[in-house]
Amino acid sequence: MTEKTEKYRRDMGTLGVLFIVVNGLIGAGIFGLPEVLHDAVGEFAPWLLLIGGALVMAIVLCFAELTKLTDRSGGPQRYVGDAWGDFAGFQVGWTFFAARLISQGANVLVLVAYAAALWPVVGEGAGRTLLIIAVLGSLTIINIVGIKRVVAVLGAMTLLKLLPLLVLMVVGIGAASTPGPIVLPQFSAVEGIALAALYAYVGFENATIPAGETKDPKRAMPRALLGGIAVVTLIYFGLQWAYSHSVIAGTGPEAPLTALAAEYGGDIGALLIAATIVMSVLANLTAGHTSASRMPPALADDGLLAAWFGQVSRWGTPANSIAFFGVGAIIFALNSSFLALAIISTLARLLAYIASILSLPKLRKQAGLSATNGTIILAAPVALILSVWASLQTNSDQWLTLGGFALAGTALYFLARRSKNDALPS
Repeated sequence: MTEKTEKYRRDMGTLGVLFIVVNGLIGAGIFGLPEVLHDAVGEFAPWLLLIGGALVMAIVLCFAELTKLTDRSGGPQRYVGDAWGDFAGFQVGWTFFAARLISQGANVLVLVAYAAALWPVVGEGAGRTLLIIAVLGSLTIINIVGIKRVVAVLGAMTLLKLLPLLVLMVVGIGAASTPGPIVLPQFSAVEGIALAALYAYVGFENATIPAGETKDPKRAMPRALLGGIAVVTLIYFGLQWAYSHSVIAGTGPEAPLTALAAEYGGDIGALLIAATIVMSVLANLTAGHTSASRMPPALADDGLLAAWFGQVSRWGTPANSIAFFGVGAIIFALNSSFLALAIISTLARLLAYIASILSLPKLRKQAGLSATNGTIILAAPVALILSVWASLQTNSDQWLTLGGFALAGTALYFLARRSKNDALPS
């Protein structure tokens, strides 16, 4: 499972992987979630997020084990392909990539919406179009000229978006009313909102995809995955605690953290959090661009997509695939009718979780290890049950849409295989 010939430059270390984990998790969702959770379960909301983080940790533990078994790019596609064959790996990789491409286009529209609140000229017409092209075009160029530069940009973005949130969390906790005894909510209330809490933790798997451009990925990735999910869980818990024990909680604000910041910092506080939201979504887009654009090269390296996707630039990056992803995201973003398709990104990820976890025992045996260890025995059942339950909360239209992408991918797969066979000497 190790690629002897280094095709890509390994310019990303543990800190870079950690930035992708954190920014893959913290996007725009947490900025709207506090009031929804508080409305559903009251002051139990922080504990619900803590429980959600602990449950998702079971999935992350399985992925940490998987990252120890290969140093090649692809993430879930690599794990499933190495365990169950090329076709299975291709379907996981292709559907994940297609769904992430659409959601990248949809997510940039979220950025535009928040940016328009600060600068109305970018909210419509030519200003909107230029902002979409500028954002996605810049991310494309930065990724092409080297992942080391992406890590530097992500590091700055992470600091700029986390610092205001940490300040708000500390001030909010300090000013919070004295909590009373924990009152457990009705199970029906928890069940109705649990999926929203769980979705706040989707995105960590992005960091596993660019393993081929990571220094010592078998060491760096497990550390970053486990550290990242722990840090994000604590931030979510702290922010929700500050909100649920404030005078704002339960008043129904559309932008709860902005309202909380205005409570403690006035207009300046609200403006700072609004700018933080823009930075947060931009960092999430950057992490998504960096990871998802590396999926086609992993497929091309195995002869499952056209070799064009795997061509390397003079900076040691898969430039064609990165450019393809950037142009595709721009096209989807400029056609907002595709926005409704963004939900299938989560479904594709959940299916990738399930297939990857089921691959773990087989991959360990291939590596000469026992099929299971203590971590797998304890974590894998929880991870599988959680992933299956979440995937069943979607509707038939989303399954049909994902099936359509899988069908289109199947055609591309067999075309690539045919081209590969034709190129072989007779």
